[in-house]
Amino acid sequence: MAPKAAATKGTIIPYEGLPPGWEAIEKPYLSGIYAGTTYIRFQTKDLRHKSVGSLKKAIQIDAEERGLDPAQAKAEYEQRKEEEKERQKQERESKGLLDGQRKNEAIEFFRSAHGKLDGATICQLPGWRGESKLLEKCGQLSARYYSPEGVTYALVNQVEAFFGFKMQKGEPVPDFEAARNSVQVDEKGKVINSARTEHIVDSLLGESAPKRQKRSSNSIVAYDGDYRETEHLRVFRMLTSASEAQLQEYGIDSREGHEMATQIQKLLIGGGFPSGTEMLYVAGHKNSEAPVSKSVDGLQGIYHQKADQFNGRPCYQKVFLTKSAVNPLGCTGHCISWSRSRNLWKIGRLSEEKAGFAICRQDKPTPAEVDQAWCLYEAEAANVNSPGGEAAV
Repeated sequence: MAPKAAATKGTIIPYEGLPPGWEAIEKPYLSGIYAGTTYIRFQTKDLRHKSVGSLKKAIQIDAEERGLDPAQAKAEYEQRKEEEKERQKQERESKGLLDGQRKNEAIEFFRSAHGKLDGATICQLPGWRGESKLLEKCGQLSARYYSPEGVTYALVNQVEAFFGFKMQKGEPVPDFEAARNSVQVDEKGKVINSARTEHIVDSLLGESAPKRQKRSSNSIVAYDGDYRETEHLRVFRMLTSASEAQLQEYGIDSREGHEMATQIQKLLIGGGFPSGTEMLYVAGHKNSEAPVSKSVDGLQGIYHQKADQFNGRPCYQKVFLTKSAVNPLGCTGHCISWSRSRNLWKIGRLSEEKAGFAICRQDKPTPAEVDQAWCLYEAEAANVNSPGGEAAV
């Protein structure tokens, strides 16, 4: 069912945490260089309150009208966010999907006892299986491994972390030596990974298998094979001890970038954002000899952490300083967000219905923590500056 049109020239969209009687509306910029991109405002369904700039402000207004303590209402909202964040963290940890130092420690704990795992051995573990999908344009196989409980692991070291975590807790694990002894080899003595030789599928579990659609001027359909790995895109945190050097590495004036990020953060905090609002920078080419990419150029810039999470993880929107004293900040429709359906980070529209202009398939808590290469959408019809430049997956 298509979202209903709002009376205030926008589209009503689902949004977690709204007070009773409130709704979120996505509106388009009607003019200027950002025409066609969108921003989100909040309003009551009876339109008594319109164009409220943040969910926290909507919660404050709702509390005041109902005779509640606004500060307490906002504190309860923050508490619910933290509780949900902790619940999701515990759920991920129960599956062995660890991050950072805890993941490294679990991997080392496993390897110290059982050595390194490989895909072929995983497929021989009781109840485990693997499958691969051929990425059409690059000709590579993308493998996934599935536990007996149905949990998906995109990387072998995630499986190692899963078993290492179980071992740390004193829980039983399979006989890995027996699994290794069950692995078959070909006539040349090369190990056979059934996930990459026998179980090649059109779509991996949890992914939809879209039919090829005719591309039109208004709609572009993105497929996995349309993305190519690039070394000219990186996401890192601003306002840290390392950010100035990182900016310089990409040929950006570090002093100017730092001052701009600081000014933007102050304006955001003054507008009601938390004092620790995180600032990210999407950097492009490292040198002038790098091939020109309109996609990279359009994505570069400062992104601020939005007040609310998306799919249970932080999300960020591209922000810039304007020359207006009344509205000193402007935002584009470009966001960095976690796609739960595709299990990846993406830069593009804040919607599960839209593919990204850039993606990274590494599962990390925030995009600034990924250390794998990003991939750019490079189909001929792609246009990063067009609101129709992303397609339904």
